[in-house]
Amino acid sequence: MDDQSAPRGALSGRVAVVVGGASGIGRAAAKALARQGARLVIADFDTARMERTVEEILHLGTSEAALALTTDVRNDSSVHSMIEDAIKAMGQVDVLVNMAGVLLQGKLEKLKSSDWRWMLETNLLGPVRTVAAVLPHMLARRSGHIVNAVSAGGLAPTDPLTVAYDAGHAALAAYTRSLARELEGTGVNVSLYSTGAGGPRIGQNTRSRGLGRLLRPSEDLEESDAYDRLVDSLIDALHNPRLLVEADPVETAAAR
Repeated sequence: MDDQSAPRGALSGRVAVVVGGASGIGRAAAKALARQGARLVIADFDTARMERTVEEILHLGTSEAALALTTDVRNDSSVHSMIEDAIKAMGQVDVLVNMAGVLLQGKLEKLKSSDWRWMLETNLLGPVRTVAAVLPHMLARRSGHIVNAVSAGGLAPTDPLTVAYDAGHAALAAYTRSLARELEGTGVNVSLYSTGAGGPRIGQNTRSRGLGRLLRPSEDLEESDAYDRLVDSLIDALHNPRLLVEADPVETAAAR
């Protein structure tokens, strides 16, 4: 999104919590929000990368404050403490972006039920927990915006090696759509952000079953700036609320 369509500082006075904002597309979203003037809370389990992201945000000079809160989205208490600390430190939470995720891939017959639970605890129940923790605050203020991110396969699965991963995001997409209907008229907006077929998979913590040795090293998500353009539509959706938000507008028809 160019500077004319969303001037810098357009989110000044807002507070955004980015869960999974220490690296990858979550990091790109956090920096994009900061460029718009929002104050940031980065919630992640990777303390080193999280603090590095906070330093990068403060270095931009467009955000008044940025805070790192170590969070385990698989734990109710950890999530509730994070939201409470964010509100206490920043005074409010206006935007919640759920970008935390793990990647489960492999032949279906090789996946154990423990692998499914490992994935669902983060990719599905993680957002459910963060939404449950922040929603009373947003409803009381009659204002807020919740963004849940899913991979392209969560809307239109095509890869037989990511059946479980795609199923988890399909469940999150259904939850998000129902949440949006539930919150109509409350002042709280809900968006489903699809990273698109050409975008990154959400989560660099990976389990692979029955694939043998991976021939290609995983991408260094913490260093990559290639995702910056993918969050333009996310920023636009905060100014122009809508349910479906595509990282790549070309894929709008397929996503719908």
